[in-house]
Amino acid sequence: MMQPSVINKRVKHTTKSRSINDLSNDVLIHILSFLPIKYAFRTTILSKRWFLLFYSLAVISISDNEAYTKKAWVHFCRFVDTVLLSTHAEEQTLKTFHLDCRSKNWRPNSFICFDTWVEAAKRRGVEDLYLCMLQVMLSPTIFVCETLVVLKLDRLNVPSMSRFSVDLPSLKTLDLCFVCFQNSDDYMKLLSGSPKLEDLKTLYIKLNVRSTAIENFEKPLLSNLIKANFRLFEVPFRAVYNVQFLNVLQMGTRLPSEENTSYYKSLPIFENLIELRLSWTSRVTHDWSEVMKMLQNCPKLQTLSIKKWWGSITTIMENGKYQDHVPECVSSHLTTINITNYQTVEADFKFASYILKNARLLKDMTICFARCSDIMQWTKCIEDLSRQRISGAYLSRQRISGAQNNSSSYHRSMNTITAYYNKMKVS
Repeated sequence: MMQPSVINKRVKHTTKSRSINDLSNDVLIHILSFLPIKYAFRTTILSKRWFLLFYSLAVISISDNEAYTKKAWVHFCRFVDTVLLSTHAEEQTLKTFHLDCRSKNWRPNSFICFDTWVEAAKRRGVEDLYLCMLQVMLSPTIFVCETLVVLKLDRLNVPSMSRFSVDLPSLKTLDLCFVCFQNSDDYMKLLSGSPKLEDLKTLYIKLNVRSTAIENFEKPLLSNLIKANFRLFEVPFRAVYNVQFLNVLQMGTRLPSEENTSYYKSLPIFENLIELRLSWTSRVTHDWSEVMKMLQNCPKLQTLSIKKWWGSITTIMENGKYQDHVPECVSSHLTTINITNYQTVEADFKFASYILKNARLLKDMTICFARCSDIMQWTKCIEDLSRQRISGAYLSRQRISGAQNNSSSYHRSMNTITAYYNKMKVS
């Protein structure tokens, strides 16, 4: 039988209290990375070890969302200086730096601190950089960085880059939102200086001077690009010829006739494109011919998504133009098509019918009706489309869901209904 003294010793040994300080540095740094930066910074007063742990953080995300007053703003700037410019941080690698500054207390003469912070991040080998700075004029030197892999810029201005080069040899993701360039040459220089770019997203790019029409640029040719997401006319189609996924917003936008014609003339063959999304986001004319032009140049397309503007004017689709030559993607590759804000008008019906009759591999068609559509009209439309034949196959009526049973609830929810179609062999 075990002696009581031995038992007591074992109990004491197993119940010995453990402190968070017993954890390894790597674990503690990982824990700190989940805290808001201001709370993580407070741990620096605990001990010299915690002080050094904070300055070893490889991910820093800072926002001035609490800098409501002038005093709070000054305190914020000093805090960022302490975090980024400390001698204790200089030798530490910084993987991610996100800076979100939207306070109204910023003044033009105080913007120089932004450049200081960005340069500090660059010296520490930053790989993921996000900057949101409410129309701040940012130095073009940001576009020379060997380590950057992800660059996201939001609401800022870029001064003239005529005397500056762009060298982003490692950049794979570029996201520009509400960014203002002095001219189109500067904007194209940025794209050309990112040869390994794989993911490009632009939204509301502003050019103070349209020095050269974007579609006339022979470069960049972004041969490594996989995904592209932009508003029409913001990026030359030629530059994104190699993408697999393409999302074009604000289709139907018009430039002066010469530029508009030139832009579409430069439309390349998208040899690798498998998913295409086209969106009309304003009260412009929806022309199905624009969709057909794109399909003609996407030989391997498998998924097509069309989002119309719910109040758009739809033009007639000229069926005769495309009956003799069905796009290769439609006849041989298209498996999925989605149409949002479908209207019960002749042009929309003709396009849907055209796809159903010619897409031999089609598996699913999803149609969401515009909220202005009449219930009886879209019910009849579903019935008419379900009778369309597809190369010796027919649409299964059993796959059309929610047409009659839940019509009242669909009517209350923006008159939207989704109809699914599936091919079945005719015996």
